[in-house]
Amino acid sequence: MKKLLLIASLTVCLPAMAQTAFTVNGQLISTQKQKQIMGVLASQGISDTKQQAQTARNILAQQAIIEQAARKEKIDQSPNVQALLDARRAQIYTDELVRKNVLNKPFTDKELQDTYVEMKKAYDPNEIKVRHILVKTEDEAKTLINKITAGEDMAKLAKENSLDKATTTTGGEIPFTNIRRIAIPGFAEAAVALNKGQLLAIPFRSSLGYHVIRLEDKREVPFPEYDKIKPQVQNLLAQKKASEYINGLMKAAKFQEAGAADNKNAKKK
Repeated sequence: MKKLLLIASLTVCLPAMAQTAFTVNGQLISTQKQKQIMGVLASQGISDTKQQAQTARNILAQQAIIEQAARKEKIDQSPNVQALLDARRAQIYTDELVRKNVLNKPFTDKELQDTYVEMKKAYDPNEIKVRHILVKTEDEAKTLINKITAGEDMAKLAKENSLDKATTTTGGEIPFTNIRRIAIPGFAEAAVALNKGQLLAIPFRSSLGYHVIRLEDKREVPFPEYDKIKPQVQNLLAQKKASEYINGLMKAAKFQEAGAADNKNAKKK
């Protein structure tokens, strides 16, 4: 339902008419269906009832036409499509259950403060600025290390040799980044252990190739005060409560192996 406006914008508009039931290739579109869509549109900020009615007709007409075409080509019978529809339906139900049972309930100050403390404990204040050159082989990396050690400009060598095209324009420089956000395993640990301006003496190997690394600078950034990141705290708490709610439903469910007769009945449905 969140994408109703987008769907409507892609639809060939029907002639403006009073809100009555109508048919699309013989399929009845009831006034009740139209009212349901109008209610959603109203919640999305469309207050003009004539616009609601016209948009609702357009949306329902497009849905009917697409579904008819899908049935004609038997797309609706595809196991893959059915699995995708089941997954989409489950996600919609999940979103609504979470909204009703989690998001509609206000968080207490204690819950928010406790979440902030957890975030602070997990925070790493270390940020590094590094310059690196990514090459394919270890020998290439060793040659570059020797050249840099001999005094050649690392930025120039990065522009000429690095396979990391995202950083070649900056001479291989990666700006200050929290070490937890560097995705290459071991890269941040290797760099942060260096002194400012120090070149890693041996090539660093990753799944991407071999890196020549020099630490340009490092610093510690204190964790922000609560008031400055309150929205992020609220968002994390909401995610945590949503996960707890869904996990609670899973734990409360009763599972048992179905017999052959149960399997046959399930297939008939």
